Amino acid sequence: MAAVDQNSRPGKLGVVCVMVGPGPQAQGGVASVVKVYADAGLLGAGRVVLLESYSNAGKWKKLKSAASALNAFLAVLLHGQGQVLHVHVSSRASFWRKAVFIWVASAARRRIVFHLHGGGFRTFVEGLNPLAHRLALATLRSSDVLLCLSTPVSEWLRSVAPGIPVRWWPNPVPTELFDAELDHHPDPQNVLFLGALLPAKGVDDLLQGFAALWQLRPQARLVLAGSGPEEPVLRRRVDELGLSSCVSFAGWLGPQAKLQALAGARMLVLPSHLEAQPMVLLEAMAAGVPVVSTAVGGVPDLISDGDHGLLVPPKDPAALCLSMLRLWDDSDLRGRLAQHARLRVAEQHRADRVCEALMNLYSSLAAGRTRSPGTVEL
Repeated sequence: MAAVDQNSRPGKLGVVCVMVGPGPQAQGGVASVVKVYADAGLLGAGRVVLLESYSNAGKWKKLKSAASALNAFLAVLLHGQGQVLHVHVSSRASFWRKAVFIWVASAARRRIVFHLHGGGFRTFVEGLNPLAHRLALATLRSSDVLLCLSTPVSEWLRSVAPGIPVRWWPNPVPTELFDAELDHHPDPQNVLFLGALLPAKGVDDLLQGFAALWQLRPQARLVLAGSGPEEPVLRRRVDELGLSSCVSFAGWLGPQAKLQALAGARMLVLPSHLEAQPMVLLEAMAAGVPVVSTAVGGVPDLISDGDHGLLVPPKDPAALCLSMLRLWDDSDLRGRLAQHARLRVAEQHRADRVCEALMNLYSSLAAGRTRSPGTVEL
């Protein structure tokens, strides 16, 4: 995909907002969010332009993508358009790439939406050297509105950026997940993990917990769907635990393959040590798959334990096993949790409603208005 969509080039239509982030074909949670926005039509009418500032390729291609996106942004500004800049931010390089766009937008007197995704952003900022720390906070404070994905992050943002509206913002879930029933397997045997294979995702905890479950329910199978640098380590761990006959590595799944995996899952388990507002959790909830998750980051904002899913402490394989066993044996509980979770996600996360709320926010900012701080009204 080009840095600027061919159907929404600056000057052809009135561009209200320039969105900067990974392209919808990239891997990762932020890219998943952008893809839902694109599929829902947010980027198709020429009012919102996506500039892809990140590439999954090597270092030089990453730099080239960022430079190309910045040039395209300057072209939008030179055409007198793009009253609003919407940056999707996580930590480390992602933040510094977006910081350049924020500095340019601030100099051009554009309105700035700082959309924070990464669950580790506070740790990242607080670990910077004094000069970089001051620069990061100054960049943050130059925004007009701060969107975040969890209550703990919203509280921290208010403490470091007083006076700037902070809003909890829902990640969008594809509308078709609510409009069409998945063809669920009548008696699924799969425990499903979806996500990057990284240490912070807690997959080793899951393997330990699943090993105990498998001893009690030998028909159980664990599907690890994702990719990442931890995969070789996890494959060795599977062999060490004697799980090679019941654990499979499915790789990174595209949209249709993901739906098939959800349809064949008895439950989805997210054992992360750190999260913001995980898309895989929202997708499972919308698809009617019961979930077990660690109570970290923004997860408790989405799930009330025992009502929309089961929550366990992070880094606790024994607690994971007990909750998986509880769900495995109780079909009534699985049905009740799945039903309640689906209703909760439908209330706030339908893509069409989130896109409408974003356009209202852009229009308000472009007109020189901001709403009062608080949860977004959908």
